[in-house]
Amino acid sequence: MASFIFDSAKGRWVEKFLLPVGGDNIIVVLLQSSGLQADATLNNYATLSTLLAGGNAEATFTNYSRKVLAAADLSVSVNTGTGVTTVDAVDQVWSAAGGALNNTMGAICFCYRPTSGSLDSAILPLTKHDYATTTTGGNLTAQIPSIGTVT
Repeated sequence: MASFIFDSAKGRWVEKFLLPVGGDNIIVVLLQSSGLQADATLNNYATLSTLLAGGNAEATFTNYSRKVLAAADLSVSVNTGTGVTTVDAVDQVWSAAGGALNNTMGAICFCYRPTSGSLDSAILPLTKHDYATTTTGGNLTAQIPSIGTVT
């Protein structure tokens, strides 16, 4: 499996990462490895609700919650010399992840949420990244070197 930009987000994903200024956000969702579908299948989901309904299980470990990123957590840089746009996010940390209930993770997804009250059916998956780790009760840190680049 690899990292990719969801088909439904192509052409829009950089714009969405630039938007979190009010009620809209980028959220970080962890997916368990058990039952995680192949990239070719995952890539076709247009909403978070259909992705999860497809048999892909969101994390349930002790102290898990979706991360909500603010504009300050994201950076978009444009190299005018090469024409490359790069999007990055600060490392994500779940404190005391697991312990009582542990999960083996398989992927991390960055998604666009139009409003803080949006249902999963309105949340657009933007990018998926391989993320193989198992919770044990210690801090869980996700370091994504670059969310994506566009040329």
